[in-house]
Amino acid sequence: MATKNDIPELLRKGIEAAREGKKAEARALFEQVTELDENNEKGWFWLASVVDTDEERRICLSNVLHINPSNEKAQRAMAALEEKLKSKRRQQQEDEVIAGVPRRQFNLILGGGILLVLIILIVGVVVIIGNNNRIAAENASATEIAFAATGTSEAVLAAQAAATEAAIALAATQTALVPTPIPITPTANIPTLPPAWTPTPSNTPVTTPTSLPPPLGLTGRLAVWGGRDELNTGYLAVGYYNLDFGNQYTRIGGELGQYVSMTTNGQRILYERYDDLLFSSVIEAINLNGTEQQNLAEFYGGSGTTIIQPKQPNFGAFGQRIAFVAKTSTRNTFQVFVVEIGDVPEGVARVKQLTDDDIDYSFPTFSPDGTHIAAVRTDLNTAIPSIDLVNIDVATGGKFLISSDFDATVETHPRWTRDGRQIIYAAATANDPNNHDIFLRNADGGGTPLPLYRSPHDEQFPIMSPDQRYIAFAANPADNYDIFVFDQTTQALFQLTSDPANDYPGDWWQP
Repeated sequence: MATKNDIPELLRKGIEAAREGKKAEARALFEQVTELDENNEKGWFWLASVVDTDEERRICLSNVLHINPSNEKAQRAMAALEEKLKSKRRQQQEDEVIAGVPRRQFNLILGGGILLVLIILIVGVVVIIGNNNRIAAENASATEIAFAATGTSEAVLAAQAAATEAAIALAATQTALVPTPIPITPTANIPTLPPAWTPTPSNTPVTTPTSLPPPLGLTGRLAVWGGRDELNTGYLAVGYYNLDFGNQYTRIGGELGQYVSMTTNGQRILYERYDDLLFSSVIEAINLNGTEQQNLAEFYGGSGTTIIQPKQPNFGAFGQRIAFVAKTSTRNTFQVFVVEIGDVPEGVARVKQLTDDDIDYSFPTFSPDGTHIAAVRTDLNTAIPSIDLVNIDVATGGKFLISSDFDATVETHPRWTRDGRQIIYAAATANDPNNHDIFLRNADGGGTPLPLYRSPHDEQFPIMSPDQRYIAFAANPADNYDIFVFDQTTQALFQLTSDPANDYPGDWWQP
């Protein structure tokens, strides 16, 4: 039986299950946490992300705010949830004028009642008029009496016709729109895996926890995400450093995100955002000045393809295409998608699924000309697990391996060089998985990988400057991750950030 000492492990397993979309498993784990410790703020908050109904979510968030009234994320999530519930109540009020009586039925009853009252009034008027006529003119002719009766009949018929037209209008129904499914592009077979390779150690200087001087004379903008991870979700503040103006930092918008990509004109970024209401990931684009915030679901939402947990977006050439990974209603593994955000000719699908198998893909990145995508391919279904880089043809979906050492070396975070011939990436050996170094290898899978930077610390998210002289990356010589810049020409190392929080580079733009 679990005890309070097991809470950290239960939380870890629950968060992992939640991120993998296993809501039932995650809910059971978080419920154990809250049963063991009813004042566990993190347990209640994560439980809110996996419960089934809005009312359950409201209870969980209320408990979070009772424990910690200053939890800003819970406040925002509660505010969004309350607005959603208010909207539902307004809709219900519109649909049910009287409790239990739908508006459609109420309108029919009301219309019938009005018609009945109208007929009674008309009959009453006829009776009154008849009496008055009899008193005023006993000798009125039969013709006049007939005319009065005819007029009365026409009034009744007119009222009935109006009521009938109203009932017909109320009976009108709407036609549901059925989205047209987007065909899956078939993929080519994976070629036979070539022999494994062993990286050769480099003579890169070893860093120390002591802060290094900041980089000077750099150009362009470096898009980043970083800061305190208050919710332990991995989503941090998104911003950029203006390298032309003394490395000045500017935060973009007020949301939390990760995996930042920048357009070729350097004016707009794309990132994976944390949605407080959905407790899940969405992909969003926004201008550097925080304007024109746009959710990618606007483009793929009506495609007929069920896209779940979209993440790790990357802008393609000219900013008209976006690559990302997501799960689907038929695949519980992350697959590679491309969505067109520009004008699409008639008959051309806006969303294209490039992979469709039981393998997980991550960190897709477009080649400079937009014809290929490099990604991480993780296959744990074989006798020997494989975590390698793959090259995917955007037009055909065909793919081949860039690296092929199974799990002897774990590659991640690929990016293309400016000429589209090579891939820069981080890699760690199986016996030291938390010590990634930075390598370069041919995009066609040929040749031997070249070590670009090595140290006793963990280097991740390498980004090569467009002029290919500098490499920005995140490293942890002081336990947390800071952003460093390595000059390949002089072999000098600089430190862009230095604070207790984690900071990561996402993309580098130069004019």
